[in-house]
Amino acid sequence: MLRSWLTAGLLVFLSGALTFSAVAAESDWPYWIGPRQDSSSPDLDLPDEWNLAGGEGSNLLWAAETGSRSTPVIRGNRLYLLTRNSSEDPQKAGEKVVCFDATTGALLWEHPLQLFLPDVPAENIGWSSVTCDPVTGHVYAQGTSGDFCCLNGQTGELIWNKSLQEDFGLQPVRTGPGSAPLVQDGSVIVNGVMLGWGDQAKPNHRFLALDKQNGLPVWSEGTRPLPEQQISGVPVLGIVNGELQMVCNASDGGIHALQPRTGKRLWSYYLPEQGQTSTPLIFAGRVYCGHSIDDGHGSVTGQIVCIDATNTGDVTSTGTIWKKSGYPLQRSAPVLIEGRLYFVDDTGRLCCLNANTGDEIGAPIQLDKSLPSNLLSADGKLYVNSTNGTGYVLKPTPQGAESLFQFQFPEGEQCHGSPVAAGGRIYMATTGHLYCLSKPGARPEPQPLPRLERETHIALDEHPALVQPVPADIVMTSGTRLRYQIRLYNRIGQYLRSAHPDEVTFDVQGPGTVDIAGRYTITTAQQQPDVAQVAVTYRDFTGTARVRIIPSLDWSFNFDDGRIPATWVACAYRHAVIDADLLATLRQEDPLAGNLYVVMTSEFAKHGVKADFDNAAPHQRLRHLLDFLPVAEDAPLPKTVEDYREQFNASLERLVQERVLASYVWNTAESDGSTEPRLVVIQGNRGIAKNGVLCQSSVESDAVSSQSWLGPSSLRDYTIQSDVMIHSHSGKFPNAGLIGQRYALNLIGNQQQLRLGTGSPQPDRLSAKVPFEARPDVWYTMKLKVTTPGETASPQPDRLSAKVEGKIWPKDEPEPEAWSVMAEDLAPQLTGSPGLFGNVTDGELFYDHLTVTRNPAP
Repeated sequence: MLRSWLTAGLLVFLSGALTFSAVAAESDWPYWIGPRQDSSSPDLDLPDEWNLAGGEGSNLLWAAETGSRSTPVIRGNRLYLLTRNSSEDPQKAGEKVVCFDATTGALLWEHPLQLFLPDVPAENIGWSSVTCDPVTGHVYAQGTSGDFCCLNGQTGELIWNKSLQEDFGLQPVRTGPGSAPLVQDGSVIVNGVMLGWGDQAKPNHRFLALDKQNGLPVWSEGTRPLPEQQISGVPVLGIVNGELQMVCNASDGGIHALQPRTGKRLWSYYLPEQGQTSTPLIFAGRVYCGHSIDDGHGSVTGQIVCIDATNTGDVTSTGTIWKKSGYPLQRSAPVLIEGRLYFVDDTGRLCCLNANTGDEIGAPIQLDKSLPSNLLSADGKLYVNSTNGTGYVLKPTPQGAESLFQFQFPEGEQCHGSPVAAGGRIYMATTGHLYCLSKPGARPEPQPLPRLERETHIALDEHPALVQPVPADIVMTSGTRLRYQIRLYNRIGQYLRSAHPDEVTFDVQGPGTVDIAGRYTITTAQQQPDVAQVAVTYRDFTGTARVRIIPSLDWSFNFDDGRIPATWVACAYRHAVIDADLLATLRQEDPLAGNLYVVMTSEFAKHGVKADFDNAAPHQRLRHLLDFLPVAEDAPLPKTVEDYREQFNASLERLVQERVLASYVWNTAESDGSTEPRLVVIQGNRGIAKNGVLCQSSVESDAVSSQSWLGPSSLRDYTIQSDVMIHSHSGKFPNAGLIGQRYALNLIGNQQQLRLGTGSPQPDRLSAKVPFEARPDVWYTMKLKVTTPGETASPQPDRLSAKVEGKIWPKDEPEPEAWSVMAEDLAPQLTGSPGLFGNVTDGELFYDHLTVTRNPAP
């Protein structure tokens, strides 16, 4: 017992969870929102005002010509920042982590992040923030494309990396900054909307913990499925009644608390899904968080809420301590100073409320209207910057706040990140420069901070209450073996020890077996992709781990069995298997029935055996069905239930006859204060007769563009090939494509073009295109081959490159010898999963006879 107590006590002492700075200098800033995760710094003698001219008497210590939308982080004498890699060589355009000497501004090292097929606007690249591990000094960075890496903080050397998009289905955030990784004990935690594989194939804002030493998944926990929007949450840590909680906002409109070591959900508080929620603040058993709704027409509403974090479960109706409307807040995180809550709302007002009651203190101070950055609370002052290049220094007072200084960054420079303080200096990144400022001759010494509430000592509860097999999610191939580490935790999520295999029992659902030593094995006979779940039971507690089994190349897929492989990532929700023969018959005899067959089969794949079509925001599925009506553009559209019945019932009856539908019912539903028609359909029992094809269709605006991944991100030097058909709407065409090793071969329908490259928004990095006349409802064969490394045409023959080649031809014709389009990438993607690309804004896509094969050895 003594040894167990000492070991456990040492683990708790080494954890930064006790005070969030137990192993880091008080004046470090290792995380986006500060060392205590509350936007505050203990630094003193910080400047009240400054100018950026430099020279004698100036507050400017140094400025680096490195622009960024990110927030810098500091550990020791090193500053780390994520920024765009805007090299003169367009093939190197992307993102990078840069490291500066925090005292002199000297650039020490930089590390590029892999940017591939980013489905986001160019201005959003390089916007998330990196995180330092206070214990090891490692730096963790998450790129726009989901390239997540662990770097040596001293040298910039890559320790490990994961592809969150290819392996877990993380969806890039199209608007606003990305999330900041959170380091806690032995894990680093990331989050976002993910379309995974198997039982996690539907959109869900998930939290994923990776072992910080090797990147292996430790746990994963989701929120409410099918969120209406997509945001980046930034988690924060706090101790409530002796228990460590991780609290974060999510895309489902909820604020969620979890045990950061285990992923166990503690409580959830739900706000309207249509809005966005700010980063929460934890203090004294309470959580403060803002919420904002923008109707898109200039009207913004919102509220700030104080939540009792001591409860469990859904606390939406029971956990409100106070809630105040009239404060739209989705950007700036609130800060707490002497019982007063300060925040800048989305209209640019600095507001102050009584933290206990929510009552307003003083009148709000109108600042710039665009201030997405956090407040910095330090040395009795508040610092905040705007996207328009205006900076403010304010003094908090018992009556609210008063303005001390206002200044302007150089013309054209915007500020999207937050100011931070470390080592007696203030650091700010704009789109043009990175600035370091301090008082001339200042001798800052951090003030002693009040001790935060401590976590309950582990010696008070050494009884296992949760079992955790690690890795929790892994890819294996035929003929491989894995030994799980079985971790045991107590009731409040504190690590106790690892269990020995003879203390637990294993149960495998799916392929593979576990021997007496606890080794899970996939035999060489397993030559088809499959999934397995390994359950581990210790006494009365069971934990599970998922396994994605993917044989070595070569692969061949058709869809005649009506199924999409469960191992494919981000595919099952956006695609469905269609009977090609039935579709051809319906489109010849009843075109509307053919279109409805595609749409409803896709809806069943997304939502289950029942699908509702109404005009509720934001998807308005019923109005989308009108796009398929074969009527003139100026013809009156149906408005009443009777109108819809007249237009659709004959085709719906045909689908019932074909057993695509079991039944359908027209009724009414409330939408925006009025009564609207509503269609409810139930799936029939028709399967695939003999000729199944994969189809992508959409009645939801958030699923028109997609990328799906068929295998592990570690593959290289292969060829992917598939038959492809496009179906047009109103003379417009969708885009269909293949992905190989992070390069895309796309048939751009409306431009009648075949394009090869790394994708928008960086078309100049690698792009080649040729005209191609694609006809609707005609099958073509597409082929994409990537070879790395290869000889380059550059003056540096030892430089790695990738040779990318693509071709397309009518399926019923012989394959042409020549490639249709080719490119050489001098900054190559060396690995990547094969996949599918589609954009169904203007029609549906169909795939069949898909193969992935090794390239012949040179």
